[in-house]
Amino acid sequence: MNTLALNLGIFRIHFRFNRIIYKQILVIIILLMLIAEVLLLLDIGLIYNARERARIQQRDASVISTYIVSQVPAVSINAANAKLAHEATVEKNRWKGPVLSKRKGTIQGPSGKETYYNLNMSVIVRMMKRRGFDYEYWVRDDGVKMFGDYVMVAANLDRHPRGSLVETSLGTGIVCDTGGFAKRNPTQLDIATTW
Repeated sequence: MNTLALNLGIFRIHFRFNRIIYKQILVIIILLMLIAEVLLLLDIGLIYNARERARIQQRDASVISTYIVSQVPAVSINAANAKLAHEATVEKNRWKGPVLSKRKGTIQGPSGKETYYNLNMSVIVRMMKRRGFDYEYWVRDDGVKMFGDYVMVAANLDRHPRGSLVETSLGTGIVCDTGGFAKRNPTQLDIATTW
């Protein structure tokens, strides 16, 4: 009887010890899987951002250089020239349907329903710059908030990731933000304005 009790006691100790080790190993495996997933997501995001930045910069350089060479004598490229280039591009690619305004409030634009909002954009601009979009924030004469040559837009980030370009009634937009509307209407765009 004592031998059986001694054997059961050793089995309990051994079983408890193994259970603790298995739990520790399981926790380590889960942590390694989480780290691998985060690294993969960061890698995918960095690759996407690098490709998107290169594509946007190439497009910007083409639009600005074409406008400057064809319209004005050689001058340095600065924010004023970028604004002129944007205006020329908007005129050339003008949307033929209704254009969003304070009075209209909501329209059906080239990419779907469009509305407007007016918030302080400093946090959004800092966040976009941290993501590698090094554009100047400015406000057009018609009150539309711009990021470089692009209209600042809030959209459903599953459909339009941050930094992606989307056509609006007010010109080509860059997705910088999102909002509660995105779940209810995933095709809606909310355009940043001073209205």
